[in-house]
Amino acid sequence: MYPVGEPEEEYLYVVDENDEVLGRAARSKCHQEGLIHRSVYVIVINDKGEIFLQKRSMRKELYPGYYACSATGHVEHGEIYEEAAKREMKEELGIEAPLKEICKFKCFSEEEREISVLYLCRYDGQIEPNAEEISEGEFLSIEDIRAVLMNGGRKIAYGSIIALREFLKYLDNSPLEA
Repeated sequence: MYPVGEPEEEYLYVVDENDEVLGRAARSKCHQEGLIHRSVYVIVINDKGEIFLQKRSMRKELYPGYYACSATGHVEHGEIYEEAAKREMKEELGIEAPLKEICKFKCFSEEEREISVLYLCRYDGQIEPNAEEISEGEFLSIEDIRAVLMNGGRKIAYGSIIALREFLKYLDNSPLEA
């Protein structure tokens, strides 16, 4: 039972390395015990071919103040990947727009053990970052993204590094239509 005013803890799917569901567990337990769980990454790209990167709020438990993909988050128990991606886009950026699934990848580090799905969102409208989640954000060219990944210069959350690399591989194999 939670004290009055505290949110109920979210529950996540616990999965194996092949993304087969084993059960569910509280988010905190997944992180404390290194249980594999599901997450999503969304890359918002505008008509100029620029990618929106967010800078995570200093209030975030993992990677505070780091840059990350446009929207990221966990797949809550009862959701499918695409529902989670749409929810995170709405919560973090105030965007409702179609998504295209790019790929599924593993994100295993000391901090996270996740099976992740990457989505692309073509969007040219207003972005309204949620100050609870994001301290700032900006659009960067594909060339700038490549340079940041190659040379550093910005602290980027580990999962977002993998997601951005996967996105660049996707672009190399199937360039975006104008």
